[in-house]
Amino acid sequence: MEDMNNHALRDYPLEACGVILKDFTYEPCKNLSNYPKETFILDPAVFIKYDEQIWGIFHSHPGSDQPIPSQDDKVSAAFQEYKFLVGFNMKFFIYWMDEKVDALKFEPFEERHCIVNN
Repeated sequence: MEDMNNHALRDYPLEACGVILKDFTYEPCKNLSNYPKETFILDPAVFIKYDEQIWGIFHSHPGSDQPIPSQDDKVSAAFQEYKFLVGFNMKFFIYWMDEKVDALKFEPFEERHCIVNN
């Protein structure tokens, strides 16, 4: 998480983004968005490069004390298999689509989330 936080601080005031691999290493990526202060777009090549190794996607919400998913974040999560982390200044939240209840789950990130179900 420290790597994600450092990346977010380096890219401030822009949204930082990257992928979290299944071994929980973080790979920072360039934000390709035309509006990087409000949104992020990962390079599609990242998904080809890391393919089955990806556990989740991180992006920052610069300057937010309670980083919560935006409407765009929620829509993205509904159509992706990955977990999403959003955060800034060492406050991270995880969100994902829970297919069992067909609803978006959102909660503070904790160590217990670092369990990979293959």
